[in-house]
Amino acid sequence: MSNIVKDSLVKDEQAFPEGKIILLDGRILDCYPAARVKEMNGVDGGLKIDTTGESFSLKKNSTGVNLLKPKHESPNYKEVQKDLFLRNAFYLFAHKERIFSDSRMFLCPIHIQSGLAYTGTSGFEKPTLGIYIEWWLNCAGAMRIDKEGHRSLVYCLSGSPLSGSNCSAAVNEHGKTEAVGLSGFINYWPLFIDINSRYTMAKYNYQAYQLKQVLDILGQEDNGNFDYSRTIETEFLKHEILFQNCLCDIGIDGCSDETGDKTDEHAP
Repeated sequence: MSNIVKDSLVKDEQAFPEGKIILLDGRILDCYPAARVKEMNGVDGGLKIDTTGESFSLKKNSTGVNLLKPKHESPNYKEVQKDLFLRNAFYLFAHKERIFSDSRMFLCPIHIQSGLAYTGTSGFEKPTLGIYIEWWLNCAGAMRIDKEGHRSLVYCLSGSPLSGSNCSAAVNEHGKTEAVGLSGFINYWPLFIDINSRYTMAKYNYQAYQLKQVLDILGQEDNGNFDYSRTIETEFLKHEILFQNCLCDIGIDGCSDETGDKTDEHAP
């Protein structure tokens, strides 16, 4: 399965003018220097073999579903921020044009950690709101529609880059999460890493809103009167066309459940 963005565009961070970022669709956003540049601590955004002994390892929960989880628990703050993102994922996605107009919204940090066996979290560090939206738009299958017409967005990738075995996670329009086994796992994680790595320097050098600030601004601009159902319906229809085109590219006819993936009610 192919995706619609080109490798040369995704990875072309060096082409960013000073004080700006260029989005995948070609938009150029002004950025605001951070009051204090954050330390990168050796993070360059690329994929590396994990040598720390803290890589994601295959574990089973009480239901027998294989999950890949980091050995260290996230602080409570990150869990609160994760929940805030998941409860508002569709609302935020519907505001993609507004988010794509402000670098501080685009670079808003999202506290969700994906990872792979053998390489751990390398390449997945510090994703942002804009990175998630660009990935949803450009990765065939990241926006899902099941047989009953229920929509969901993949938000966490967790699995083996070699076997493709994975227990990833998606969130539906009501903020409920579920574990999903993504068919063709190789078509998901490399693009996420490429888009995430594209903005590595920007994350450390420029100002970014926190998620609550983004939601507050959007809420004030909406004045509580924003019905985003039509926007979501349109975006999912466009994505379904993308997905079907990708299936045609590799000579597969049709698809019964967006990706034919297996699902489980327990999300990572």
